[in-house]
Amino acid sequence: MGREATITPEQVHAIADAIKAEGGKPTLRAVRERLGSGSMGTVATLLQQWRSGQERQTATHLVLPPSLQRVILEFMASELSAARAPLEAELAEQQQAAADLATENERQTGTIEGQAGALEALAAEKATAEGKAEQLATDLSGAKEEAIRERQAAEQARTELAKAMLRLEAMPRLEDDLAVIRGELARERQGRIEAEQQAAVLAAQKTDLAGRLADAKADIERVSQQLDKVQARAEQQAEALADARVSIQTYLAREKDLAVQIDTVRKDAEQARAAAQVAGEEAAQLRGKFDAVAKPKAG
Repeated sequence: MGREATITPEQVHAIADAIKAEGGKPTLRAVRERLGSGSMGTVATLLQQWRSGQERQTATHLVLPPSLQRVILEFMASELSAARAPLEAELAEQQQAAADLATENERQTGTIEGQAGALEALAAEKATAEGKAEQLATDLSGAKEEAIRERQAAEQARTELAKAMLRLEAMPRLEDDLAVIRGELARERQGRIEAEQQAAVLAAQKTDLAGRLADAKADIERVSQQLDKVQARAEQQAEALADARVSIQTYLAREKDLAVQIDTVRKDAEQARAAAQVAGEEAAQLRGKFDAVAKPKAG
């Protein structure tokens, strides 16, 4: 929408009259400088109106005898006929230029007002963007703190996993000990069978071999005690082996849970801000380390 004129025709006409009375020429620039405001196009239009009024006043004040007026008018008509066409053309050109100037001035005024509105909209968008940036910075800080906590939890899980691996490495030795104990137990059982057989033979030869039978019974009792000790030791080793397997399964389940939690935190950090690449890379590196730890075990 065009801006309303801040000057009136009376102001322009009064200044033009004053300049003319002072002996000067009321040009567009001289009138605009005395006004101190208003667009050049508006001043040009009003000044042209004043000039048209001046020409009419000049024609009205001419009073001559009728015969002389007739001669003069005929001469003026002849001269005016010759000069009117270029003057009218020049006047029309000046009026068109003044109108174009006024239109351009109004267009530029509208453009300036539109730019001012756009500037206000940009300022509002800037404030909104700054608010979003602050919120993203807060979200990024929270994501980094969460990643640090998860990394610490992962370190603790890695330590516990290392302990479990040590126990797992000790399992073959426990199995070897169990195999040895089982071998000893089998030998003790075989010895017991042989002792019982010897006892049967000694029973048949009870009269002659009473002393040897008593010794055999003592041997059998000793072997039985040793067998009981070996069985108890085998049961303890079996219980220790079962506990170690349960501990390893617990650690493996906890490792999977931690891997799922770390993957969730990394996705939340990526959604909080595309610019949170640092937190994402740390989470990815952390996931890579867990995969590296899990591969030997899976193999």
